[in-house]
Amino acid sequence: MALANINELRSAIADYTTRSDLPLATLIAMAESKFASTIKHRLAEKFTDIAVAATSASFPLPADFQEGRSLKINHQPLTLASIDALNADPGDTDRYAIVGNTVRLQSRPAKDVVVSLTYYARVPGLTDAAPTNWLLSTFPDVYLYGVLIEYAIWAQDNDKQTLYASLLGVALGNVASDHARGSFSGSTLQSRRFA
Repeated sequence: MALANINELRSAIADYTTRSDLPLATLIAMAESKFASTIKHRLAEKFTDIAVAATSASFPLPADFQEGRSLKINHQPLTLASIDALNADPGDTDRYAIVGNTVRLQSRPAKDVVVSLTYYARVPGLTDAAPTNWLLSTFPDVYLYGVLIEYAIWAQDNDKQTLYASLLGVALGNVASDHARGSFSGSTLQSRRFA
């Protein structure tokens, strides 16, 4: 099954449900709210450089940040620390903590630095202006079954809810397996805990 965009998703939902009175925008938004911040896949990885001034011991995370993969200053990985262990004195730093949507560094940098952040981004929501994303184009069954679960909840159909939840579980398992295969095949994995 190929669903290239939100209109094809809407059409597929209508085909499965044989209903034309569905609040599709709400059903899609509810499905996205349940999986958009929990799905991790190599296709959701992003990299950004963030300038941090010498006078600052913190910086905001990107708005779509879900989970970190790597945080480095001058190619040196930083280590997660307790917020209580950070003092924000001037100097070099090798530790950080995450507080809300902000990264706090161990120390205010002695000079302006660039922090390199690799992270998993939240799945971007579908809209008419942005009708597709990596999840819909690569794993359309996740969207289809996720929205069909919301339809079954809306229609108060427990049997269909159970069926679609089972199918979504298989689809999410395929996402996880593909992520593991694509991320680590062909090399020895060496990991460093980000958060």
